[in-house]
Amino acid sequence: MAITLLHHLNDYAPSGLEFAEIKTKFIEHLDHPQNVIIHDTSIPPLDTMALGFVTGQLALTPFSQRMVIYGNCAPRRSSKKAAKNNIDHGIKYAKLDNGVEIINVYSEYAFGFVKNHIAKLHNLNVPNQGSQFRSRDFFPKAVAKIINGDYSDLGKKLNPQDIPDIPHNLVAWTDGFGNIKTTMRLSDLEKMGLKPGNKVQVILNNVSMVGVISIGGFQVDRGVLAINAGSSGQDDPFIELFLRVHHISEKTAAVRFDYPTGGTPFEIKPL
Repeated sequence: MAITLLHHLNDYAPSGLEFAEIKTKFIEHLDHPQNVIIHDTSIPPLDTMALGFVTGQLALTPFSQRMVIYGNCAPRRSSKKAAKNNIDHGIKYAKLDNGVEIINVYSEYAFGFVKNHIAKLHNLNVPNQGSQFRSRDFFPKAVAKIINGDYSDLGKKLNPQDIPDIPHNLVAWTDGFGNIKTTMRLSDLEKMGLKPGNKVQVILNNVSMVGVISIGGFQVDRGVLAINAGSSGQDDPFIELFLRVHHISEKTAAVRFDYPTGGTPFEIKPL
């Protein structure tokens, strides 16, 4: 069985004590921890778009064993007022049509990328107040119970159609190579009438660059911005912005567009 933990990562403490405590809590509450493989996957702090994107990519990739994904990423708050008794968003449980189970902190984008594959969606009856450290004090035990086969904490049934759709003009994720993955699909480019070789203007983070629609990033010359179907998104891949570089001293797409965060809007205009 594979358990994937999606943590919001503090850039200055990638192996922080808090994450070790959370993993320890999981192991404490699992009936057979020796049979569970835990994958830690970090995402940027408070980036709920990244949470949803990575959840979708992992959950919808074929996998023959049981998979449970737990996303521990605090959502951005719309209120500036203090939270009484540390109350905050709770966590929800989803089971997809391929059998993958997801427990995510509920936020705008957390379940959006798997919305059309959700067979069951429930509240999870876990305290969401009383401790600032819910991700350590309450959530691991609840997730471990589900892994153990105990679903007694499942609460009210929810309607997946109430989950907001993901807009197709946002930054989703920046990978370790500096490529910017977006929520735009290959089919969106086709609807725009764009074909490989067409030049376009990309506007992102108040930066404008001319790029080329490409079948793959290496189909363009060095230093040219490629707009192409990336490695994520299954049958209708997500578009990514790929700046072909050959040396660490060269600027990647992420650098050129000033490191856009998840949820940042962008435009692609035909030239």
